[in-house]
Amino acid sequence: MSFWTDIEAEFNAVIADARSLPEKLEALVGIRNKAAEMTALEQKLTDVINDGSIATPDKVTAILQAVGKL
Repeated sequence: MSFWTDIEAEFNAVIADARSLPEKLEALVGIRNKAAEMTALEQKLTDVINDGSIATPDKVTAILQAVGKL
């Protein structure tokens, strides 16, 4: 399953469950925040990968830093 599939499944589960409207809204805001973070990370990684002026070892370092592994 991709991250986006997980987000969609989480969204559908929130919509279908029996929580109160305020609880659902809070959960939906959380889902929106996750999606926004993933979109920003995806853009950052794409920028690093497509930047021809960055050497490969530096790209690896930048990617690891972006995903919090360095």
